[in-house]
Amino acid sequence: MSLPVLSYATAKADPAAFIQQLQLALLTTGFFYLSDVEQVVPEWQQAWDDAFRSSAEFFAHPLETKKEIGMPASRHFRGYSAYGVEVTQGKHDLREQIDLGPDTEPAVDYPPPPEQPIELCLYGPNQYPPFTPSLEPAIRKWRSLSEIISQDLVSLMAQSLTPHPELLTSLFDSTTNPSQPPYSRMKVVQYPPVRAGDEGLGVGAHRDGGGITLLAQDQTGGLQVQLFDGQWIDATPIPYALVINVGQVIERVSNGLYAATTHRVLPTRSSTPRLSIPFFFCPTLRSRVPVLSRSQIHPALLALAAKTEGKAVVSDVRDGDLHEEVFGRAAWRGITRSHGDVWAKYYGREVDPIGGPEQL
Repeated sequence: MSLPVLSYATAKADPAAFIQQLQLALLTTGFFYLSDVEQVVPEWQQAWDDAFRSSAEFFAHPLETKKEIGMPASRHFRGYSAYGVEVTQGKHDLREQIDLGPDTEPAVDYPPPPEQPIELCLYGPNQYPPFTPSLEPAIRKWRSLSEIISQDLVSLMAQSLTPHPELLTSLFDSTTNPSQPPYSRMKVVQYPPVRAGDEGLGVGAHRDGGGITLLAQDQTGGLQVQLFDGQWIDATPIPYALVINVGQVIERVSNGLYAATTHRVLPTRSSTPRLSIPFFFCPTLRSRVPVLSRSQIHPALLALAAKTEGKAVVSDVRDGDLHEEVFGRAAWRGITRSHGDVWAKYYGREVDPIGGPEQL
């Protein structure tokens, strides 16, 4: 089995047809490819090439140079993490990366006052490498295009789900409340060829915690998706096509109809590194994530779900892993357990009762 391929050109030209395809994809796999992006976004392939070229240039620098923008310098969890530093399900990932978000002012003072939600510490500035000047403009361009595509997809998902699509789309809308800036994060990731004696995965099995993920990957391969019956399949790269999946925000809002699908990245066995750029389209941090009742969901979708639902979803990740009413709490829990070193440096258990390394 392979993942379904949906066309962004169809989404623009015939939204109703796209929504039907989207419903089936999300009910059966939770993942799909988005092709034909360049038919809608003429600069797409150039932006893709620029982002990957500048990313490769950054990772080619020596480790000590890359550490000049190390995440431990950022209490907002932005910047570079070296190979084996990030943790997924208690195990170190065989990758290196830069974490980025929207450039905003810090939302709370430091140390955070007890009366302020600690997740607001996630707002703040990025660290860009001065030794790779091409990276910042390339990533800013990539972010702007990814945001446009994400907004389109979330709107279509909302329409596919409920007669009241604003119940979903409003979570991502920062224009109506200037005190809640956007909070969509992204990574620039390199998976080096696995070293002798290393054990583990490029990134361990997980379900994304945000709204939707747009993944651009090179042609190396390694991404695997766990189907709802527990089988793992390869998400084989398609040139200039995105891999799309829903996160646990969509799973929660849809009352489990659109499940967040488990996925992982295998160790890189080729002689060259694997590069990928995931963009995580997220609600604002103080958004309250509802759970739609069956009466709020399209009857036609419920009928389709009844036809396509099989056994309970089999996953290597526990159900409801990052479900929270306030999205920021899920975002905080997710990133602090992945980067326990940064959390311990700036926060720790005395300051933060909800985050930190996960107890497995």
